[in-house]
Order: sequence, then structure tokens, then C-alpha cells
Amino acid sequence: GKSASKDDAQNCCAIVRDQVRKMYGDDAAEGVRVQYGGSVKPENIKEYMACPDIDGALIGGASLKVDSFTAIIEATK
Repeated sequence: GKSASKDDAQNCCAIVRDQVRKMYGDDAAEGVRVQYGGSVKPENIKEYMACPDIDGALIGGASLKVDSFTAIIEATK
């Protein structure tokens, strides 16, 4: 239930993208979808999605609560 800071999440996703770049090149690195897999909530989804290397999020426990899940979806529109 504890969320990473926006900066920590961005840095980790950037490391993944950079590794893909080293292994497979620029086109693959730009084409791959890197998702943040930590604790996502309606209160923090916008800050994660604003990060340049975070292309999506894996929604865990918040997906089990219709109000939270709906709020996350609405926040990403």
C-alpha cells in the first residue's frame, strides 16, 4: 500500500527503458510500454502518468474497489 515517489517511479522506469535501448535499439525503447507497478491510487495516478518514462500503471488493490478504480480511469482521461 505504500507508493513510490514520482521521482523514484520515473527513475526505475527510465532504467528499464534504457536497458531495452542498450539491448534492442532506439526504436524498441521508444515502442515498448513501461508500466509502473507500485501502489496506484486516484490521488497519485496523474503524477505518475505525467512522467516521460511511465506509459501505464498496473492497478492492484484499487481495482477491487469500484469507486477507486473508476476515479483512476477518470483521472487519466
